[in-house]
Amino acid sequence: MTRVPGFLASAIASGIKRNGKKDLALIFSKTPASAAGLFTTNVVKAAPVLVGMERVKSGLCQAIVVNSGNANACTGKKGIRDAKYITQLVARELGIKESLVIPSSTGLIGVPLPVEKIRKAIPELVSSLSEDGFKDTADAIMTTDQFPKYAYTNIKAGSRNGTILAIGKGAGMIAPQMATMLCFILTDLNIDIKAQKKALKNAVDNSFNRIIVDGDTSTNDTVIMLSNGSLENKEIHYGDTNYKKLEKALTELTTEIAEMIVKDGEGATKVVRINVKGAKSEKEAEKIARTLGSSLLVKTAFYGEDANWGRVLAAAGRSGVKFDPLKVDLYFENYRIVRNGIEVMDEKEVNHVLKQPRFSITLDLKMGKESFFVIASDITMDYLKLNAHYRT
Repeated sequence: MTRVPGFLASAIASGIKRNGKKDLALIFSKTPASAAGLFTTNVVKAAPVLVGMERVKSGLCQAIVVNSGNANACTGKKGIRDAKYITQLVARELGIKESLVIPSSTGLIGVPLPVEKIRKAIPELVSSLSEDGFKDTADAIMTTDQFPKYAYTNIKAGSRNGTILAIGKGAGMIAPQMATMLCFILTDLNIDIKAQKKALKNAVDNSFNRIIVDGDTSTNDTVIMLSNGSLENKEIHYGDTNYKKLEKALTELTTEIAEMIVKDGEGATKVVRINVKGAKSEKEAEKIARTLGSSLLVKTAFYGEDANWGRVLAAAGRSGVKFDPLKVDLYFENYRIVRNGIEVMDEKEVNHVLKQPRFSITLDLKMGKESFFVIASDITMDYLKLNAHYRT
């Protein structure tokens, strides 16, 4: 785990989780940072999401306080008050404005936030802040995750070398348009807020908004990017050379975290890139790709390592997009198994593809020039067991 100049982090066990593991984290910028955020598209939004959406509008943030084990979702007006109260306590302990603190939560829905436990833990949380606290933060925000998720890169801005770090979590309730996932992106780059917002949206659209584990979208999804400018580089503006490098780096980082989320999908054994090409429009390609990635029959075929290609075509056919089934080609990796709607598969040749933990399938409609992809997991018995007993 790398350091990010101008940022500190910490994580402790406050008692929210029964197992005694770390469950409360804090990210702090030594100076107010430019802030951009994207949140769940679910109509049912958790209290910290509602507070975060309002506060990020100012374009500034200096601290993010995150708890796991409790979503503070569907908790009514009390949930809002509790989220704000926690930010007030953190702000007071840090000596900053409350409006510069954004809350975030993940965990069980419908349970009041254990405010008293968190209140008692905040002094230790703040006193534990350090330049090396980011790995602990990644650990503390996990729920059903099997491993912490983080990635970082360096980017040249003029003659200076900046750092970007992304910390994420997520394993279940994962669907496009944000899912049960959190991601906090920190950089010492000096970025114009308009450029920061555009780069973040582009990165999320091409990463987190293209992953599917189970087709459900959560109440708490949050992606926040903070840039504190401590690198003192010439400000990056939308459209300039450094902006293009920033957008590329951000997309690569968020894609790395997104693929970790799919790999860690509850019970998942496969990560499958589903490509749809040759569509009349990108919207039509997207519609088919999302249908394939969400199809239980397709996902169980991935799990069973079964080249049951009829499920792929059948799912595409119910997507609502019109195409000629007598034109389509289907590939597993580079092996064509369907040509013009008819099987040409050598099953022995294809079977080894499905046994890999990562592979791709490509559906070529041959109707146009547009394409789209999603990244999906399989669905397994373990997914059912974990989610059937999640509350107990």
